[in-house]
Amino acid sequence: MITRATGAGTRCLSLLAGFAVALAGGCAAGGPGAPAAGTQFDGTYAGQDSLVSGAAYQCGAPGYPETIAVRGGRFDYPYVVNWPRTVPMAVQVFADGTVHGQMQYGTEDYGPWRRDKFMTAWVTVTGRIVDTTLEATMTDLRCVRHLIARRG
Repeated sequence: MITRATGAGTRCLSLLAGFAVALAGGCAAGGPGAPAAGTQFDGTYAGQDSLVSGAAYQCGAPGYPETIAVRGGRFDYPYVVNWPRTVPMAVQVFADGTVHGQMQYGTEDYGPWRRDKFMTAWVTVTGRIVDTTLEATMTDLRCVRHLIARRG
C-alpha cells in the first residue's frame, strides 16, 4: 500500500528529488563525473580571448591573443588575478570534448554593506572542444571572458 504525505514535507522531498534529477542529468552530458579525455584533444590551440562583461582594469584587456596547450586531456587557463598578473587554473577535458575547471580565490568587496572586506569567490571555466576548435567561457565574481582557439 502506498500512502501520500501532504504539507511542507512533501514539497521539500519534491524539491530534493528535482535537484537530484537535475544533477544526474548534468553528469550524463559530460563534465565533472564523466570520463576524462585521453590524448585525443591534445595539441596547441591559438586564438582570441575576449572580455564579455566586466571592467578592463579588473578583468584584463578587452581582447588579446591566447595560446593554450592541452596535454593528457588537461590544460591551464591563465586566470587574471589582477591585471597583468595571472595564475594557471587547471581545466579538465572530458571524453566528449566538454571542458571544466573551477578554483576558489580571495578578493575584496568594496561595498559599504560589508565590515570584513575580504571574501572568497569562485572562478569557473566551461566549454567544449569540437573538431579542432576550443571554445571556453571564464566566469568569476566580476568578469566574463570568452575564448575561441583553433588547434594548429
